[in-house]
Amino acid sequence: MNVVIYARFSSHTQNEQSIEGQLKVCYDYAKQNGYTVISEYIDRAISGKEAERRLEFQRMIADSAKRQFEGVLVYQLDRFARNRYDSAIYKAKLKKYGVRVLSAKENISDDASGILMEAVLEGMAEYYSVELSQKIKRGLNINAEKGLAIGGMKILGYKIEDKHYVIDENTAPVVKKIFDMYISGNTMAEVIRYLNQVGAKTALGNEFNKNSIRRILTNKKYIGIYTYKGIETSGNIPRIIDDETFKQAGIRLQKNKKAPARAKAKEEMYLLSAKILCGHCNANITGISGTSRNKTIHQYYQCSNNKKKKCILKPVKKSYIEDLVINTVMKILTPEKIDEISKNVCTLSEKESNTDTLKRLKKKIKENETATNNLIKALESGKAVDIISAQIEKRRLEKQNLEIQIAREKILKPKLEINQVKFFFQKFLDGDLSDIKFRQSLVDTFINKAYLFQDKLCIICNAKDSKIEIPLHKLKCSYKGRMVEQHYLKMNPPPLYCFPLYQIKAHHLL
Repeated sequence: MNVVIYARFSSHTQNEQSIEGQLKVCYDYAKQNGYTVISEYIDRAISGKEAERRLEFQRMIADSAKRQFEGVLVYQLDRFARNRYDSAIYKAKLKKYGVRVLSAKENISDDASGILMEAVLEGMAEYYSVELSQKIKRGLNINAEKGLAIGGMKILGYKIEDKHYVIDENTAPVVKKIFDMYISGNTMAEVIRYLNQVGAKTALGNEFNKNSIRRILTNKKYIGIYTYKGIETSGNIPRIIDDETFKQAGIRLQKNKKAPARAKAKEEMYLLSAKILCGHCNANITGISGTSRNKTIHQYYQCSNNKKKKCILKPVKKSYIEDLVINTVMKILTPEKIDEISKNVCTLSEKESNTDTLKRLKKKIKENETATNNLIKALESGKAVDIISAQIEKRRLEKQNLEIQIAREKILKPKLEINQVKFFFQKFLDGDLSDIKFRQSLVDTFINKAYLFQDKLCIICNAKDSKIEIPLHKLKCSYKGRMVEQHYLKMNPPPLYCFPLYQIKAHHLL
């Protein structure tokens, strides 16, 4: 697995040596777990509370979209973020691109209630993000229906005036020339050569190429049709090309179209990555795949030491072990358990929201109010009116500043309400178990660690009294109407729904 290292030190207590220490521990951890470090991101003399000012941190978040790494390795989780809200926000951004945050010094990243609280904050952040996105989409849909320009993308042949498309008399003839040459039998290469020779440019001021020509020949705006999110609206944009010309160009494009390249196979997601460990050697268990004689792809979880023949744990069917974990979580996720974990999360939230900083600020507010009341009493008695009035105004501004600081502190340490938390967890009761995103959300939220042994699976959930042991050798599978004990199978363990005949020794069925 490719990972990057993120390191940071604060200005008041740490120095460059702190960075060297963090990097050494992270590199040792990566080597022990078979990770490949491809880059480092280092912020110097910047507090963890100021995520926006951490330039290397922001660059790392942006680079995650390139999908070149699957993990961010930190010395400790407080190097990543100092408050849970920031942590949840940025972990959600990383997760969008399949990137996980790993700690070199902390085997279990946090206590159960803490992880659950972070999941709630992440869910709430996602909800507000979706809500904002929906509002934006509604606005864009309305603009599209009116034929208004959306975004800053320029289109050759048009100019934008007051958000409306208007024909550009200087570039519209270029569009007409492209269509005329193409339907007259000129090849795309000949059209491109002619345009570049006469000095014509695309809407962005570049030379023409096959992609730019193809975009023009397929853009329905040129026949007065505005397309947005698959919905077509006509009559709101002035046309440059007539319907017959556009149709002929489309027919020729289709005829000359080359066979599309074979789509890449969708990469299989291993839900338990970074969650499941080998119960025998404590090494990471990673996802692997193989192809059988009939070209069928099979996925497994395998102990990383098994490749070196240093561990006795054999590969496990991916579908079997994931179904086992998901079904176990759903069984324990009762309304009573949701009430219990919701209370635990809210208790922790209340405890963490009442920080020392917040207590100090509230104390200053009370002192300010007491001083202000004393000044008002002095003012009422007629003492030094001008001086006292100035002091009252100073106290008022001071209180205003304290209230702003309190508001900021509450944002950093949000206090969750019981109804919010219960609503978030209750959504899992009605989830679609066949939906890969829902399954991943279940694992991320409720599974802390899972330990796989030859004869059992130990699941540690993010709730009190949550250690669950499932003896694998007692699980039974059906084969041609007969019950076969799992430990008789050559592959440990098989999928619940089926397993190939070659995986069973014949004398075990007799």
